[in-house]
Amino acid sequence: MMTRIQRCCLLFVLTMLCVPSSAIAGEFDWTYWRGPQMNGHSPLTNLPEKWNPKGGDDSNLVWAREDLGTRSTPVVMDGLLYALVRHDAGTKQDGEKLVCVDAATGETRWEQLFPVYLSDVPAERVGWSSVAADPESGNVFALGVCGLFRCMDAQTGEIKWEHSLHEEYGLLSTYGGRTNFPIVHENNVIISAIVIGWGKMAKPAHRFLAFDKRNGQPVWFTGTRLFPHDTTYSAPVFASFNGQAAMVFASGDGGVHAFQPRTGKSLWKYNVSGRGINLTPLVVGDRVYCGHSEENIDSTQMGALFCLDGTLEGDITGRSEVWRQKELFVGRSTPLMIDGKLYAIDDRAKLHVLNPENGEELSLTRLGSVQRSSPLYADGKIYTITENGVWYTLQPNDAGGVDTLHKMRIRGSSNASIIAADGRLYVPMGNALYCVAFKDAEPQGEPVSFEIAETPVDADTVPAQVQLVPVEALLSPGKQQPFQVRLYNAAGQYLRLAEPDEVNISIDGPGEIRVIPGEIEMKPVDGNAKTIIYANAVYTIPGDHASQSAVNVTAKVQDVEGHARIRVMPPLDWTFDFDDGQIPVTWIGARYRHVPLDFDFWSQLNESDPQAASLYIFLQSGFVNFAQQESTFDDSTPQQGWTSLLQYLALDEDKPKTIEEAQAKLGGSLQALTDANFLASADWSTWERTVGDQTVTEPRLKVTRGDRKIDGNGVMCKIRTIPKGARSQGWIGPPDLSNYTIQADVYGFHRDNTLPDIGLIGQRYAITILGAHQKLQIRTWTPQLRMAVEEDLAWDPHTWYTLKLQTSVEDGKAVLRGKAWKRSEDEPADWQVVAEDDPGQHHGSPGLFGSAKVSEIFYDNLTVKANTTADEATSETSVKN
Repeated sequence: MMTRIQRCCLLFVLTMLCVPSSAIAGEFDWTYWRGPQMNGHSPLTNLPEKWNPKGGDDSNLVWAREDLGTRSTPVVMDGLLYALVRHDAGTKQDGEKLVCVDAATGETRWEQLFPVYLSDVPAERVGWSSVAADPESGNVFALGVCGLFRCMDAQTGEIKWEHSLHEEYGLLSTYGGRTNFPIVHENNVIISAIVIGWGKMAKPAHRFLAFDKRNGQPVWFTGTRLFPHDTTYSAPVFASFNGQAAMVFASGDGGVHAFQPRTGKSLWKYNVSGRGINLTPLVVGDRVYCGHSEENIDSTQMGALFCLDGTLEGDITGRSEVWRQKELFVGRSTPLMIDGKLYAIDDRAKLHVLNPENGEELSLTRLGSVQRSSPLYADGKIYTITENGVWYTLQPNDAGGVDTLHKMRIRGSSNASIIAADGRLYVPMGNALYCVAFKDAEPQGEPVSFEIAETPVDADTVPAQVQLVPVEALLSPGKQQPFQVRLYNAAGQYLRLAEPDEVNISIDGPGEIRVIPGEIEMKPVDGNAKTIIYANAVYTIPGDHASQSAVNVTAKVQDVEGHARIRVMPPLDWTFDFDDGQIPVTWIGARYRHVPLDFDFWSQLNESDPQAASLYIFLQSGFVNFAQQESTFDDSTPQQGWTSLLQYLALDEDKPKTIEEAQAKLGGSLQALTDANFLASADWSTWERTVGDQTVTEPRLKVTRGDRKIDGNGVMCKIRTIPKGARSQGWIGPPDLSNYTIQADVYGFHRDNTLPDIGLIGQRYAITILGAHQKLQIRTWTPQLRMAVEEDLAWDPHTWYTLKLQTSVEDGKAVLRGKAWKRSEDEPADWQVVAEDDPGQHHGSPGLFGSAKVSEIFYDNLTVKANTTADEATSETSVKN
């Protein structure tokens, strides 16, 4: 008879083996944006070379939907087409939605709204990502522009599970709107974004998060180099190198990377661009083809198309290039490989045909002026369309070029890519979606399957990686969190669940964890039936735990470790005064962008020596964010530390060039900080650099941190020393909270005749004091103020105010009430600004908003409290007319 752990292992192994490393799809489905082979090829034949978007006899236009204009490349599965589009443009319901239509007729089957909240994305850029369809589960996966990630039943649109990725993990939703594409591998669905999270992930990076596609549990969470330059939309593709499964993608850090899709382990990285890369790689055998339109890191030349050897490992920069053709601006449209030739359309809509072995150009054809979408190869033809709507049907010729079979102009712009499925072409434009095929045509062609060729797992059964699942958890006191301890070999192939007697598991933080035999019976919630969870370990946090806490979990099997993290969040009410000199580690997107300060100390400095006060903020941000006891400032590195310091202090226009000049400008302020024991020392020296044929000596400053601590009047300061983080949001609680009031004391500087914007977030809405406009505003979507309400507010700089936002759900609508007043005065009885959103957002994490681009922001005495009956009564009677 099997033991419980043996049953657990057997069931889990059967589950893991139920989906092979190949796509299980209909014969001619298009379930991922680059197609069934992830290379832009379709096996379909009998496709038209000509069509007319105006319709009519012999137009080959099957159907058209002007209401489905999109920049999202559609996908097709089991006769249904899925695309993300804008919803009710220009109305109070403006947002995003996933639409499912009958692929043959264009008739809508279902729609699922994706609300846009707490995002800077412009309205015209919603519907950026592409859906991933999964034939094995019968589900589709979609990421909205604001980070709402959902698993839905492909037939009905029913939401199976969802995650608000910015509230839960720190996804960055920016003005550019660039949104990544999900991809399914076996039991994982993988998504990525620039993430500014919590704890060790508080600093920004392009990070990938794999969820169990069956239940939404996070499986692995890892990223590329810290401090990426851009958000990007390069979609991953799967490949195999040296018999090892790989997920290949380009990153916001300017590199191309390969990760193991089951574990997230990095296989190799190749750094090439000074900015983020948007192009999706093309993998053919062991070769990886990719490109970018930015400055190369090893020269001042812009743009490149390159070929890499994917069989190498580690940092392959400088040693993996098969070839690189600089000044080819192939940064958006993914190339095609056809009959041993590489077809690449650059950003200026010029089609280059190259020898893939050496990068030699064979031909060049000008198609237009701007290219964004990627070409399709099907039925021996290349289908492509330029950004301004010039359609081409091209055919490769024996001379190494292409022949134009058809060219026409389509009204609208093209950002999404043409696809082929079930005998039809689908053409997404910004103002319409078209279906093109011969009349009554049946699908023709030879079906293909996509397989990842791996070395059999039996070749290596030695555990080399330990995976703790879930890798991230959010827990309230009195609850339990089961964990599975999964073992993988060096190639990232699943081996088995760990046995209880071989697991050494521990935690760093409150609560307790224990190894269990393999089953745990979870307590019923809200009257639901008890649930049996198969696990190796279970973590428990006592019911009386009263503070937000971080817990790090470590599982060790033999000499191999796996890690997971837990955030413990007690129920409301919460109070934070920062007097202990700490910003809660559990807050998403708060640390790194904010630092604790001693407000009394800063005030004293600001009265006697304002430069010393500014220097205190600047140095404190470096000490705290990088856990440094020493900081050195010179211009010997690309970071230009000395220049950055002078710019912050507004000393860069008359930049000191010698130690004597530097000491004259900074010596007194440094001495004030040393006398107060904030600095232990401030030492000057010089360094030399060569300019032309001359050697120039420049000053260097080294400061050492003193013993001074924050004593009694701590505040949280949003700093302006982070160039790409001065305007940001942060979240301080679970995303399922509702009907609460968030309040904080806020203080803004006045620099260059400009005040910052300071705000609080509640239930996915923000109340903001707009410094430049002298307004108090409630909103949810910054560029599209579809439900925003604002009132005048005379806001004085260098003055503490109290800001308050009450969120509630009333009669099925979200109701938001806010006020702001000088802290030294009594709270006004009336709400100053009231907004309604029907139906609106009925839950969401409390949080912070601030724009410190011009000056710092201080927060103090932050509280989040559940609304009471008295609050509701006050809400009804105390609304400003």
